[in-house]
Amino acid sequence: MYDKQALMVYNPFSGKQKKHKEFPMLINKLSDLGYHLTIYQPNELTHFNYLIKKACQQKWDAIFIAGGDGTINRTIQFVAEQEYRPNIGVFPFGTSNEFAKFIGIPLNIFDVVSIIESGFLRPVDIGKFGNRYFTNIAAAGWLTDITYETPPYLKSKIGELAYCLYFFKQFLMKKPLDTISIKVSSQVLSDLSLFIVMKGNSVGPINRLIEEKTSDDEAFHLITYKKTARIRLFCVLLSKMLNLTNDPSIIQHTKIKSADFIIPESLALNLDGELAKVNSTSFNVLPKHLKVFSSRSKK
Repeated sequence: MYDKQALMVYNPFSGKQKKHKEFPMLINKLSDLGYHLTIYQPNELTHFNYLIKKACQQKWDAIFIAGGDGTINRTIQFVAEQEYRPNIGVFPFGTSNEFAKFIGIPLNIFDVVSIIESGFLRPVDIGKFGNRYFTNIAAAGWLTDITYETPPYLKSKIGELAYCLYFFKQFLMKKPLDTISIKVSSQVLSDLSLFIVMKGNSVGPINRLIEEKTSDDEAFHLITYKKTARIRLFCVLLSKMLNLTNDPSIIQHTKIKSADFIIPESLALNLDGELAKVNSTSFNVLPKHLKVFSSRSKK
């Protein structure tokens, strides 16, 4: 018997295709928990927006997302605008699943069902760039286009390894050309090759980009890389992957709740792995804007 209403946003093209064989069983498990599900594949944005608004205005119990970080990002664009926002459940069907890692969601989707059943909810901050939202990572500059430039067929075949292969291809073919500037309070960070704004402490294969695991003070981490020779910048990135000593003249870390970014038009903004067009490059944190099903409380 159904006593809860939920929207299931499902991307059948995300991640490795073999995992999608579990989707019918997932639906049955959630139905057993009492959820009446409306299933939608986010292809046509107008209808997608209508369904999100319906779920929010009618105060449905949950919005489940079975996909990767891109699917989560597309869903959040509509959810974040609403006054009432249903609880968010994430099933990691994607390639990297950065947001799922951050909130402590296991890769096994039936373990996630157990988390949904437990009902534990964690409030999370999200970021906003201009008119666009992101849950975990925003970036621009050299090599930050890898997540959306890597061919989907390659990701479906070999998963996260596809990003590594495309990284080396881009490293050999592209040089850091344009520069970025950031104004944080009265301080100006200039002559930057790339930046990353993040809530957690990992990006893809770099499992500990910074020492702190989470940011509990309603701030995001800002990691900046000074413009320098390509080989030297690559060595700095490699040292981060191997958890070696930082080069403070190249990489800097601070925390921000707001900032203004000056990004050349030739550079694109990456929000949660997706190419994003924004109406301004001002950044702000929206504290505790979402509640997500999670396996652990904030530390």
